[in-house]
Amino acid sequence: MHDLAKEIILIVGGDENIVSLTHCITRLRFNLKNESIADTKKLEALDGVMGVQAQGGQYQVIIGGKVAKVYNEIIKILPRLEDHQRDSATTEEKDTILNRLINTLSAILVPSLAPIVGGGMLKGFLFMFTSLGWVNPESGTMFVLTMTSDAMFYFFPFLLAVSSARRFKTNEYMALSLAGVLMYPTLLNAALAGELTSVKFLGLLPVPIVNYSSSILPIILAVWLLSYVYRFFEKVIPSMITVIFTPLLSLLVMVPIMLVILAPIGFYAGEYIAQGIEALIKFSPWLSGFVIGATRPLLVLMGMHHAIRPITQQQIATYGFSTMSPMNFMSTMAQATAAFAIYFLVSNKKMKQIAMSSTVSGYLGITEPALYGVLVKYKAAFVGASLGGGIGGAVGSMLGAKAMAPVMPSILSIPVYLNDTAFGFIVGFVVTVISTFVITFLLAKSFLKIEDQHAEIETDEMASEVAGVISVASPVTGTTYPISDVADQTFSKELMGKGIAILPSQDEIVSPVDGVVSVAFKTKHAIGLKSNTGVEILIHVGLDTVELEGEHYELLCKQNQAVKIGTPLLTFDREKISELGYDTSVIVVITNTDDYLSIITKDEQLQVNASEPLLSIVPSTSYLNNETQLVAE
Repeated sequence: MHDLAKEIILIVGGDENIVSLTHCITRLRFNLKNESIADTKKLEALDGVMGVQAQGGQYQVIIGGKVAKVYNEIIKILPRLEDHQRDSATTEEKDTILNRLINTLSAILVPSLAPIVGGGMLKGFLFMFTSLGWVNPESGTMFVLTMTSDAMFYFFPFLLAVSSARRFKTNEYMALSLAGVLMYPTLLNAALAGELTSVKFLGLLPVPIVNYSSSILPIILAVWLLSYVYRFFEKVIPSMITVIFTPLLSLLVMVPIMLVILAPIGFYAGEYIAQGIEALIKFSPWLSGFVIGATRPLLVLMGMHHAIRPITQQQIATYGFSTMSPMNFMSTMAQATAAFAIYFLVSNKKMKQIAMSSTVSGYLGITEPALYGVLVKYKAAFVGASLGGGIGGAVGSMLGAKAMAPVMPSILSIPVYLNDTAFGFIVGFVVTVISTFVITFLLAKSFLKIEDQHAEIETDEMASEVAGVISVASPVTGTTYPISDVADQTFSKELMGKGIAILPSQDEIVSPVDGVVSVAFKTKHAIGLKSNTGVEILIHVGLDTVELEGEHYELLCKQNQAVKIGTPLLTFDREKISELGYDTSVIVVITNTDDYLSIITKDEQLQVNASEPLLSIVPSTSYLNNETQLVAE
């Protein structure tokens, strides 16, 4: 992970180009001074990076389930990023107001997810156990567990105060003090009793008596203003007394403004948003369920799915439940199911493994592997997931499905949905899985056939029959093994391109293509070729053998020489090179990998003879169109 972190830092432009960094469940979210410096293609080629998305002023690197480990390694290298801050003053590109709002809410809400998800899961299990009569709700054990599951929701303003202070670059303890005012027992008890509607501050300013527990916007607005007030007093008060008077004056200014203006505005704005969303859902449950369920894959692709989280949390703060959360759940299950359908539709072993692993992670709530590894490759799967999620969301919405806590959509979080509307949730879930699988399967067999997308070659024999697919032969006799197992990160992480490794059993290297020798290294340990079809190939004989300076190698070709498959290129003494402690693996790399849709390799340990097919290369659509045009002419 440390090496991957270093490579990511380097490719996005280094320390000087990184303004700030946060992460969610699957993505590193960079704010860069200049996004054009980042090399997206190199990032996407890294082993461990699933994709890259530039959206809303953020440069998002999709990692998957290991994102937290990669993030921690980056923080070790660049400790200044630990505060999860974004210095908007040094960002060259201006965001729209909407993008800045989404980015801000995401940066504030994401760090608080851990206790929220934990508490939400526990609430779901407790509700299920109580409903089934497995536990006594009056027992001391239930008292402790209920308190454990409720605390993070009841004191949600405290969690948000910390992440808000980090986002707005102000004192975290001052922010917590403002949250303490909002959660002051006297204020909450008066709000719950309902006997007072307001009190007067200085005999003039009305302070509404409101229950701010579980609220979202009041503390965020308050900490936002605090960031300006606190910095102002730090600037104008002499340094000798600033430690005393800056906190004092900040509290005296902030608390009245918060209680009289900001907190009520935030509270009622949140309430009206929740009521508006609920009204739209009640107006047309099937339509709202379908739209939300069907569009979530697009939101994830754009990195905007976090914009939904504040709405679901506000629904729970207002009503004690969320009707949007089940719709998101249906979409998540649809994406996993679409990947599962692809598993049965393809026969390539590597693609089957990708589809199955994506299915498992998808059902566990992490959909990026399915989305980027399967759905974007197969239109049938993407359309199937969208339609299946929409249909399941519509059914669940019509039957009143709801979640009692904000949790990550996952089969593990199902207890959260098993409340008095459990029947509607279960029916929606079943409909989602069945409809997604059937739609994906039918589309793949009819309108959106998989073989039409050049994303899958079933076998090497079929590869040679597919129009435009380029074959690269083996340059040596030996046993193949995955390039990811090569003991050199330049090759194993595919920094130079995709390819394969061969443990040679003979001492002669021959040309794997018809073409020309583009580079003949003086150290004789490596040769570059360019085929007549435009494929650029590097054959690297041994690891670190450049140190031998040509000893034990004999070059049989020269630069710009025309070659055919089987033309001898060089010989080498495997035994002597091995005796000197060098790895004699022969690495075959397609250095212009980015020009092609897919490089299909033999990942298993297979015996291969020199000049036999080794790699299959699927050209881009533009290449195939050009070839077709040339034939027509």
